[in-house]
Amino acid sequence: MTPKNKSQDREEMLADIAEMYYQEGKTQAEISVKVGMTRSAISRMLTEARQKGIVEIHVHRPLRYHPELENKLKHHFNLIGARVITHGSNLEYDELKKRLGNAAAIDLSALLRPKMIIGVAWGTTVKSVIDALSPTLLPGTQVVQLLGILGSIRHSYSGQTLVESLAYKLGGEGFYLYAPFMVDTEDTATVLKNDLSIKKALSLGTQSDLAILGVGSVKPDFCSLYQGDHISRQDLRTLTAQNVVGDVSGHYFDIYGQSANVEFHKRLMGICKEDLLKIPVRFGTAGNPEKAEAVLGALRGSYINYLTTDSQTAARILELAESQ
Repeated sequence: MTPKNKSQDREEMLADIAEMYYQEGKTQAEISVKVGMTRSAISRMLTEARQKGIVEIHVHRPLRYHPELENKLKHHFNLIGARVITHGSNLEYDELKKRLGNAAAIDLSALLRPKMIIGVAWGTTVKSVIDALSPTLLPGTQVVQLLGILGSIRHSYSGQTLVESLAYKLGGEGFYLYAPFMVDTEDTATVLKNDLSIKKALSLGTQSDLAILGVGSVKPDFCSLYQGDHISRQDLRTLTAQNVVGDVSGHYFDIYGQSANVEFHKRLMGICKEDLLKIPVRFGTAGNPEKAEAVLGALRGSYINYLTTDSQTAARILELAESQ
């Protein structure tokens, strides 16, 4: 047996002290008496344990909701459901997505049933929802990728990664769309869509009982496609020149929800708009007032009929809707 070195001995001592303090509820004074060290030494060792990752602290902040805004959204856009969380004014975007994911996962878990077909788009907010979802065994569940692959790198928020994660959590089977998100020409898209495996995945996607969706923006700071180098700044300029405000599953629209006349749609490898809108529950999650125009377009175009957002974004959406 290999003898322990001093570093290992030190880390075991740090773990012992951390367990006494955090798990057993002993005070630093009590620990100092037990191990024969000064109280200040115990304090320093607890700090060291955190710095070395021996101790990790997670704060589970309770979610607060805004029922009035939820009812307004449901009534104004004829939604199946709406969930609006409240938060402070200085919340970072990444933390907001995490909280939205937590809230969305609670509602999503109440909607899921055995033998469902669940379509999954992609994106950082969709990832936050699936990450927050608690594992639940749902026999016969099929999880299908609604959009093609984002380039040659396997991103944590890409469709195939999210399908794999959700299928594992639900004890279901994953179905993958092994094609690029967007191809070079319309002819290439037509040929690929006739490939047997791709055709099967696309067909299963049209049978989805529920789709987990995000809302994309054409604002550079909030566009995952641009941030991930999947489209260029010039592509964004082309879209904004045609009054495009956002997309759902690669389908671009203006603030009134009208489909944009862009050639991107002809090269898209994924579920078509008509089939997407036939999915009974289109469960969308998006937040930040900078994305309000995109979310408004998605709601007006019926791309989403169950929305999770935050109070500032909800208020801005309703303000925009009433002003137009």
